Amino acid sequence: MFRFKWNYFTLFLLLPFVLHGQEGDSMKVYWFDPVDITGKKMELYSNSLTIQRDNLENLLAYGGISLIKKGVFFAQDVYADGLKKGDINIVIDGERFHPACVNRMDAPVSRINPLEMETLELMKGSSGLQSGIGGVIALHRKSPGKEPFILASAGGVAGASSAFDLSVAGGLKDNRLSLHFVKGTPYTNGDGKAFSELYGYKDNYNFTLAEASYQGETGDWRYGASVAYTENITFPYLQMDERFNRLFSANVSYKGHKIYANYTSHLMNNDLRVSMMQMETDARNLTIGVVGSFYEAYFRKWNSDNFIKMPTMLINNALMPGVNQYFASVSHQIKTGDFTFGGKAGVSYFNLDKEEVKTYYQRVWSDPKTTSFFPVVGLSAAWSQAIGSEFAIGVMAEAAAELPETEALFVAVRRAPSGSSWVGNPALNQPLKTGLRATLLSKIARLELYANHVSNFVYLDRKSAGGTNFVTYRNINAMLAGANFAFEYKFIDILASYTWAENRSDATPLAEIMPLRVVTKLTSPKWMDMVFFVRHTWSDGQTRVDPAVSETVTPAWNRLDAGVSGEFRGVKASLEVENITNANYQSHLSYFRDPFKAGFKVYEPGLMVRLNFGYGL
Repeated sequence: MFRFKWNYFTLFLLLPFVLHGQEGDSMKVYWFDPVDITGKKMELYSNSLTIQRDNLENLLAYGGISLIKKGVFFAQDVYADGLKKGDINIVIDGERFHPACVNRMDAPVSRINPLEMETLELMKGSSGLQSGIGGVIALHRKSPGKEPFILASAGGVAGASSAFDLSVAGGLKDNRLSLHFVKGTPYTNGDGKAFSELYGYKDNYNFTLAEASYQGETGDWRYGASVAYTENITFPYLQMDERFNRLFSANVSYKGHKIYANYTSHLMNNDLRVSMMQMETDARNLTIGVVGSFYEAYFRKWNSDNFIKMPTMLINNALMPGVNQYFASVSHQIKTGDFTFGGKAGVSYFNLDKEEVKTYYQRVWSDPKTTSFFPVVGLSAAWSQAIGSEFAIGVMAEAAAELPETEALFVAVRRAPSGSSWVGNPALNQPLKTGLRATLLSKIARLELYANHVSNFVYLDRKSAGGTNFVTYRNINAMLAGANFAFEYKFIDILASYTWAENRSDATPLAEIMPLRVVTKLTSPKWMDMVFFVRHTWSDGQTRVDPAVSETVTPAWNRLDAGVSGEFRGVKASLEVENITNANYQSHLSYFRDPFKAGFKVYEPGLMVRLNFGYGL
């Protein structure tokens, strides 16, 4: 049953929704908009027991978010409303997990341990405390709880991929220990071809994930630590793969004021490939931060050393030359009548340990800086109103000044004369976003319309200097507009999203924009404690492309999934078949255009069968 409250706004502006887990249940969906809606519960995973890393897209699709799949299941990044990757911050209990890989092999979405998570908030505005220019995805860990408990989940995948996923968590007296282990092989496409046939690998190498975490509480104190390890995560759209990644993190908080730190050691190379050239990058990232309900500050140190070895040449690169970032911001909201005003303000300062890299920047830029200072500002005004007892409407306007991505400022990679070298642009101006967003809600549907203009949008560029071709970055003006639609009535769910985007500086389509996508799901009534579903996904072809950055057209595709789930004596089980027709297709965002690109569009998996069992979930 719905209940609309007049004159009430969410704490965070811009139409957030919250995915909320309840004791003894799988995750539920609660929508929180400028008008509060209570009581709306939707089984998000009637066919799945846990949020597994290889099916996060089904979860995030409810907010109009897609995942950019770069290879095997952990190789994912986020996309929403034409913005992507570093435009959308991902935080876990306020903690930032910056990538160590300059190509985001270890994107923050890979830090999500499904068994630990309780809620997920999506806020697409730029005035929230930890929002980027495209918003923030904020996840929150479950509280350990005082009563003894044990949770367990075991899953397996067969068909186009072979993998198994084992999770267990237990605790008592406000302490919890979680363990997670995954092992598998890269998938085959709809034609049954493996990575070794498609992308020049020597073999179809197994991948591994292992992670452990601890969380505890004592009175007003909360604390935790975690360690994670991955091995042989293959990235066919790049020329290198993640050979291993080690992540260590710890946090302690008192009455909501938190201190945290995380350190990543990341090694990538092309040893798994058939190649006459050897490449390797050793990257490290340290983040130390403090965060509370209205403030945030952090220090980030990023080092990345690269070498490229050929029979007649050895090139050493300070790929990320010891970049130090200092960041601090505060935020505040004011509610008055039917309006809510929000704002944030902060500063960020960058400097380099290896100032000698300036001579490399000078090959392209006449007077490059090795320090940068940027103010961070976000302002928003929202109005919302209930229309009778059946409908509600909300409108929000915003303006924001955000940071360019660090790698766009300072990356430095010299390559062989036959390839393009990669150089940052330390003189980049910061993106300035102005936007308008409106949402119309009813008991069974949600329509979200948006339009954003981004001045100084950071965009790929190509230059030639001294007989060398360079890939670098420039500022352009960009326009992005679109819609997200969700419909739920009894046994049918429909999700649709579309973005139109234009490079206004060049009067050409903006690159890397998803085409229209529609997902339709039919769910049966419960029968003998079982629920069946059928899900169809249709993606239109993307013909609006930018050839100047080597973008090509992607054809339309269809995918059909089906499954059943049930529960017997406390044990939940589910069986799902994905891509029943074994369609051979590619997502439009599966092609990378930076210098370490492999030149391949990455195929999606063929037919897969997923079987899961869970206890205590």
